[in-house]
Amino acid sequence: MVRASQSLGTLFDSSTLRLEKSLFKDRATDIIRENIVKGKIAPGSKLIERELANALGISRMPVHDALIQLEKEGLVVSKPDARYVIELTERDIRELYRVRLALEKVAVELAAQNTSPANRLALCSKLEEMKKGVGDQDYRIYTQSDVDMHSLIWHQSDNRHLESILQTMIGPIFMFVAYNAERFDWNETLQLHTNLVSCISAGDAIAAVESITLHLDIALNRSLKIFQNQT
Repeated sequence: MVRASQSLGTLFDSSTLRLEKSLFKDRATDIIRENIVKGKIAPGSKLIERELANALGISRMPVHDALIQLEKEGLVVSKPDARYVIELTERDIRELYRVRLALEKVAVELAAQNTSPANRLALCSKLEEMKKGVGDQDYRIYTQSDVDMHSLIWHQSDNRHLESILQTMIGPIFMFVAYNAERFDWNETLQLHTNLVSCISAGDAIAAVESITLHLDIALNRSLKIFQNQT
């Protein structure tokens, strides 16, 4: 019985240790991802594990694992000397928007079918945040409300697989938008989101699909113009 008890104790200690490592890795991934997507860590930045670990107050291993995860998500790229924040090419932008459009059409259609007072309130509240960001010329509120609004729509689709795919592949696009926020037409973006929220909240799936199509067509053309002016 003593041996069994000791063995069980060892098992729990090991499981706890693995759980703690997993939590550190997940938290590190979330923080680094958020800073990349919001443009706080610029495209092309070198990601030094030691510096990130010190900034987060954790060991290097969770940071190492976090960077591997972010590489899978397309936000980080490996080079011989280190990992770097991705720098998008024109081809990347075109391909990402094409995939995003296909997925978001499904998401907004389902979201419109799942409209409810709580969902309408959540989307309208986020729209008010965007209006405030535009009115105050606060690019941080503007870009964050953009990310949050689309995340709400994906969640409202009530399809966890679709939501998961969108959350993991959309980072590079929002990173590009955040880093170039001052070059976007904020009022136009606000109008596009206002129309999209109106269609979804009305439960009009057809209009919602038409709205997101126009929304992303304009966003793609705007992004390509910004990219071409930079090169």
